[in-house]
Amino acid sequence: MQLSHTYDKYEHDQTILDCFRQLWRYSADLMFIMSVEEGGEFALYDNNPASKKVMGLEQESIVHRLNLREQFGDEMAEQVYDTYHEVISAGKPISVEQNGVRGDGSKIYFDTLFVPIYDALGDPIFVCGVSRDITKIKDAEKVALQANEKLTEYSLALESVNHDLDRKVRERTAEFERAKLIAEEALEAKSSFVARMSHEIRTPINAVIGLSYLCLKTPLNEEQTDSVSKILSAGESLLSIVNDVLDFSKAEAGKMTLEESPFHIASLLEHAINLNVVQAEAKQISLRSDVSPYIPSSLLGDPLKIQQLLVNLITNAVKFTERGGITVRLSSSPISEQEILLTGEVIDTGIGISIKDQARLFQSFQQADDSDTRVFGGTGLGLAICQQICQLMNGSIKVESDLGKGATFRFNIPLKIYQETSEKSKSSAKVNVAIPNCQACKILLVEDNLINQKVMLGYLNETNARVIIANNGQEALDKVLNEDFDLIFMDIQMPVMDGLTATQKLRALDVSKNIPIFAMTAHVSDDAKRKSAQAGMNGHLDKPIDKSELYKILQIQSQKILQGNSLVCGGKLISEAFSYNQEVLSNISAIDTLDVWQAIEKLDGKSELYLDLLMSFYDKYQGFSFNGVSQHDTLLIIHSLKSSLAYIGAFRLSAYCAELEKNTVTKQVSFQQLEKIEFCINELITALNEKLSPLFKNGELKVTVDHQQIVIDKLEHIHGLLKQSDFSVEDHLQDAQQMLVGTKYALTIENILYSVSSIEFEYAAVQVAELMFDLQGDK
Repeated sequence: MQLSHTYDKYEHDQTILDCFRQLWRYSADLMFIMSVEEGGEFALYDNNPASKKVMGLEQESIVHRLNLREQFGDEMAEQVYDTYHEVISAGKPISVEQNGVRGDGSKIYFDTLFVPIYDALGDPIFVCGVSRDITKIKDAEKVALQANEKLTEYSLALESVNHDLDRKVRERTAEFERAKLIAEEALEAKSSFVARMSHEIRTPINAVIGLSYLCLKTPLNEEQTDSVSKILSAGESLLSIVNDVLDFSKAEAGKMTLEESPFHIASLLEHAINLNVVQAEAKQISLRSDVSPYIPSSLLGDPLKIQQLLVNLITNAVKFTERGGITVRLSSSPISEQEILLTGEVIDTGIGISIKDQARLFQSFQQADDSDTRVFGGTGLGLAICQQICQLMNGSIKVESDLGKGATFRFNIPLKIYQETSEKSKSSAKVNVAIPNCQACKILLVEDNLINQKVMLGYLNETNARVIIANNGQEALDKVLNEDFDLIFMDIQMPVMDGLTATQKLRALDVSKNIPIFAMTAHVSDDAKRKSAQAGMNGHLDKPIDKSELYKILQIQSQKILQGNSLVCGGKLISEAFSYNQEVLSNISAIDTLDVWQAIEKLDGKSELYLDLLMSFYDKYQGFSFNGVSQHDTLLIIHSLKSSLAYIGAFRLSAYCAELEKNTVTKQVSFQQLEKIEFCINELITALNEKLSPLFKNGELKVTVDHQQIVIDKLEHIHGLLKQSDFSVEDHLQDAQQMLVGTKYALTIENILYSVSSIEFEYAAVQVAELMFDLQGDK
């Protein structure tokens, strides 16, 4: 149907009717119309397929003024009649939660919106309704409540057992040799029981937490949301207690072991502070760190145990501090050339600890004063676990405090210095890797950042690979469903759909479950790599992209593709087609904030690619501002700027963005920080406006004579494909579109692509011929 450009009431009403007719037919919600009959009776005038299915009616059956008493019996009919009368009396739509029985006899719960319909005289003639099935929500609520009851039982049992066993231990340790033996046996029994009970309790706790979380993601009223949130909070608190008990039972049983791996102590401290910063801010107390610059950058030890030690001590300090602040100080002293003694201090201005209570502070299930447990909560295991960790590492921990004057917890741990091996030096040095021949390889590049796209294209063009670009995860899914690919490079952080989600969806498809997928991300932590692997990725490519690492991947994958007889695809893209004036590079290098030659060196000396990236940056960030941008989008912009600025040689500003991105994990970016980025970006754009002017003509990017001929040759091939109505022409048009990015012809290419997507091949051929004519005229 051809829609009119002006308002046509009949067309408008007909369109709405068509839309509602399709909603009626395909909606999973139950829709129905009840007619008002004589004598206060109601009849089912009609209902949609979803409603028929629940009622046990045949999908093709015709429903017209169906008698509800005959269908469901008098008792159920009277129940629904009461609701219909209530709706008519209200004279407006109302929402009601109901329950009923399916056609198969199973119980079902609904959340229903009823709407009364009246005739011209104001008499009720229909009651319409839409019902949403909330049976799963009700079932989840029931399971969560049952699990919570069970949880309470286990908690009481655990508290009773711990209290009883501790009492026995305290009484029997006062005896001589025989009493000591009995105490050891009791302690072993307690540890075994606590470990076994902790494991048993974790199962229902995880059920409570998981089901509560799922409930909160469903539509709930205010009272339900409050109840489920409290269940979730209680479950998480109890899980934390059980984890403490389990850690302590491992230590007591001698099953706590140490791992050894390199780590950065500053990173561990930062993570420990991040875990406590919200609680500290809620109490309006400061939380500061002071790390000595003389601590070696890399140490060898068990990072998880050291982080647990820091977390426990900082959490304890936050709990017992009501005003003032907390300082975490790290320093070191040499033991030998290969070993240092790490000293950590957690200093608070809290309630302090008396000399008498300090003696039992590191005992299990103890706090400074028994009354503290009632006031501050906790198991009294945190410091005992800290002592176990220090002793396991051949270290020590002690406390210095006066009642009412705060406390200082100090630990000393010997650690080895991690020696940077020659392997790392080799990896950091520039390695000349042969350019692989990937002519037989069709690659999908999934990247939302235009500058990052161009960098990858610049590298991939040298390999003769055929490259298709997707700007986000959803586009990648769409392209994989319509085309065959041999390899996918996937960015992680993207709008619409991120890389991890896209990879999971691709792995669920038969056509893409075996395609190698490599992540492209600046986040290279073990946790990030683990998440990528869980999503189904085959490996990581760190940003900024290292060409030698990229080519290593391509060498391996291209050999596999050739062995698999993959389709040979040829053709280069755009980057090497531009020929730029070296004088312009010299002019740009005069900009203080840019290190042009280092940036070009990182791009393997490709000055043409560098200028292409620079102009893309110049075009994208004209009039740049954070005004009106949400906190979430601000983080995405800073993340994008970090890599874009590094590629064009603005390394100091890139490093500032990287630091800012790291800070946004724990706190909101300040207005002054955003204002500084805005100023620096706009100052850079102003400088570029002067330096890039030789490359522009009437405000548009010039197309050099050599590049024009390459584009024209490409368009002639496209024109031939259009004449044959060849659907592969869209890929070639996308290549041409990349060749003309930033030029006055960019919009023309977009229009041609639109014509092709609408299967208007003849019109698209005319548009291509006109574009070739325009390009010839510009020579």
